[in-house]
Amino acid sequence: MKKPKAELKSTYNVPNLERGLSIIELLATRTKGMTLAEITETLSITKSSAFRIVSTLIFKNYLQKNETTKKITLSRKMLTLGISSMNEQSIVEHSIDVMRALRDELKESVMLGVLLDSTGTILEQVPSSYPVKLFVEPGTQFHLHTSVGGKCILAHIPPEEVEMALKGKPLTKFTENTITSKKQFKNVLKEVKEKGYAVDNSEDIEGINCVGAPIFNEYGYPVAALWITAPYGRLPVSEFDNKGKIVFKYAMKISTKLGYLTQSL
Repeated sequence: MKKPKAELKSTYNVPNLERGLSIIELLATRTKGMTLAEITETLSITKSSAFRIVSTLIFKNYLQKNETTKKITLSRKMLTLGISSMNEQSIVEHSIDVMRALRDELKESVMLGVLLDSTGTILEQVPSSYPVKLFVEPGTQFHLHTSVGGKCILAHIPPEEVEMALKGKPLTKFTENTITSKKQFKNVLKEVKEKGYAVDNSEDIEGINCVGAPIFNEYGYPVAALWITAPYGRLPVSEFDNKGKIVFKYAMKISTKLGYLTQSL
């Protein structure tokens, strides 16, 4: 004889799994994050239980914790599961109008990318106004050591996170300009942080140049990167500084939407 549906639920549910999902669902609605105490009070669960569950989710990279504010938020990894948060999916909503404005000013294709599990991934793009343009499907992955997206984000995260992102990944040579030395690459990251923008001087694809800048969340953490990409004839090295400053300006507009307080470099 089959058990009633309610009885089956009480027999087979997993309390801690349910609590973990409740925490994730709660944080998806609290984009600015919550402390452990706030989570405990809101969901009416014990502190010890909440601590174990949150610690496990942080360890598995589904949650992240800001050690200064003690706020816990959803991580970039949640994007791959289709869960919206201020740090991931909704960043497209905050960025798309700025991306179009940047495209209208510079006429070039505009890309928006993030790091997911130490892998560069393009979230969105706005095609160039020119007949000849580079089109890339959202979801396309990019190399961290050759892309402006990778450089922009890596330049503004803690050194230990940079090491983790690059661990086990060879700096593969794609063109004559590709950086293959980790020491040289780290020096480039220092320059990116000082200037506020990064460049790809045909380092990934011969004849294709890019200039980009990081996008920060309210905690000053680089959650994404914004960049333009074009044939080297339309985006020569001599234009890198001028275009870099323009892209930086637009990236700051998105950062401001995410709660970042603009500060001078």
